[in-house]
Amino acid sequence: MPLSYLRRPLFLITVLYVAVLASLHALGCFRADPPPELLIYRRCSSASIRGRVISPLKEDSRGGKVFVDAHSLRGRPFSQRVLAYMPKADIDRSLRPGQEVELEGKLRLPRPARNPGEFDEKALLHDRGASWIMRVSAVRVWGAGSWCWLGKAWAESGRQDFEGFLLRVVNPDEARVLAGLCLGFKGPLRRDWNRAVQDAGAMHLLVPSGAKVAFVMLAVLWWARHCRLWPGPRLACAALAGGFYTLMVGADAPYTRAYFGGLVLGLCQLSGRDSGAFQAMCWSALITLLWEPRELFSVGFQMTYAAVAGLVVAMPNVQGLAPKSWPRLARAGVQVLAVSVIVQVMLWPIFANVFRRGSVIGVLANLLLVPASGVFMAGGWGAWFVSELWPGGARFMGPVLSVAAQGFIRVCQGFAGLPHAAVDLAPMSPAAVIVYYLLAMSVLVWPAWRPSLGLGMAGFLLWIACSGVSALTRPELRVLLMRQPGHPALLSFRDDKHWLVDPGNNVAAVLKILQTRRVSAVDKVVLTRPVKPRSLARLAAGIGIGTLERAEPPWTYCQGAVCCEFGGPDGPRVLKGEAQYSIIPSRLKLSAVTVVVDGGSASIR
Repeated sequence: MPLSYLRRPLFLITVLYVAVLASLHALGCFRADPPPELLIYRRCSSASIRGRVISPLKEDSRGGKVFVDAHSLRGRPFSQRVLAYMPKADIDRSLRPGQEVELEGKLRLPRPARNPGEFDEKALLHDRGASWIMRVSAVRVWGAGSWCWLGKAWAESGRQDFEGFLLRVVNPDEARVLAGLCLGFKGPLRRDWNRAVQDAGAMHLLVPSGAKVAFVMLAVLWWARHCRLWPGPRLACAALAGGFYTLMVGADAPYTRAYFGGLVLGLCQLSGRDSGAFQAMCWSALITLLWEPRELFSVGFQMTYAAVAGLVVAMPNVQGLAPKSWPRLARAGVQVLAVSVIVQVMLWPIFANVFRRGSVIGVLANLLLVPASGVFMAGGWGAWFVSELWPGGARFMGPVLSVAAQGFIRVCQGFAGLPHAAVDLAPMSPAAVIVYYLLAMSVLVWPAWRPSLGLGMAGFLLWIACSGVSALTRPELRVLLMRQPGHPALLSFRDDKHWLVDPGNNVAAVLKILQTRRVSAVDKVVLTRPVKPRSLARLAAGIGIGTLERAEPPWTYCQGAVCCEFGGPDGPRVLKGEAQYSIIPSRLKLSAVTVVVDGGSASIR
């Protein structure tokens, strides 16, 4: 990619727009907090809302879910977006985008994260414009949507028909795998299968991915060319098929990126204008964010554009990795391997901050699974089309599709079972993410040595500056009081030593919090309460432990004039002379509390 592209107006406008959206998000402009007068409904156990379905039906471990733009609650104005959950045993699959519905059930506000590293339900829903969650007990459809919703409604009907076909011919677990490969709607997989796919680095094949749209559009283009259609009608056919498929799979950012990018490339080719992947990437990002600015804060948008940005920058070098004298298959294998490495490198910070786990073996697994995913997708859709034309053929398709799903899982389990196939990751700070991408881009732009040197020096200097600021501003003692039974506490000192007090028996949750704080070992564990030997063994297997000390409650540690007390009957306390920070026990009922001790003072955060 010529670096002069970075001076083009399209790229500059896109970057400026993204910066404005990110700034507004940091200022809280995208928060969806309900107005105070509606908070009386925050624990409404029997609510009846009316509104319009605006999303396709998806499933997770809690059941089926749709987003609804509500306009009334019990006949009163209620202009709020609600995430409605239906229990697994009673999912209404007749719901379509655009329908006017009445939902009855229990209404509540989304929950924020209570400890570092926990799932922040509130932030996730606010980034989607939703401010309420309803556990639905009854659904009534009052009418279909207007004509502008017909495309989404038809696409949803097609998807439901395809998923219904899969459930008829294979068992539910295999149907979810095939739905993920063909649609990106995997649903709640079995825990062992889900972990195997994640550790094999193949989860991107079961979730929204632009490659699926690309397969559809390329297949239609091939068919149109085979039918000897002119370039204009060929592109029109690909646009219609790709657009319908994009609506069918939910029009998430990875799909719109591939669809709009493909349209831009096709239109530029028809008009004879010079274009390429970089311009298509910028156009697709700009169109997606103009249509729905909140997509910028979704994991799908960040992952798809991070991966594509790395590929666009490095692709000229990738194409020249293997000598032209090599056999074509060998050159293709080297290029696929290079692409897998680049995608893995570009997504590593997202793996760390979102999934807390990254696949090391995924680079090799994708050499086999990425090309095979196109075959799986073609087989799934082909079986559906055959069953529509010949209903009796479904019984022959079932065993074939079952073998395909089982084969995909077996390959993932084989790669995931290799030693050190995946590693747990600690989240990265914003500064660390910026440094990481500066250094990664400095490698990807090579052999253009000047920009490579500039990016590398910028990353190195930013790392030095952040390390210096962190060392200067680090307090003498930082105490993290966790919202867990027994109130475990992590004491972090200025010299990078850590003590853990009363970890309790919920060791998995404590280890997750320590991982979020990038703590891999503690110098001392202090116990003021009995702990099961099995819990101590799990703790020792999860982190390194220096010494183990048993103390009579309450146990007190003093830093200067400030003393921290643990294990007391009233919960943890912070004391300074005769005064105490009595606000801590009440705060711990809601979330974790951080106490920062510096010199002779303490502050609660």
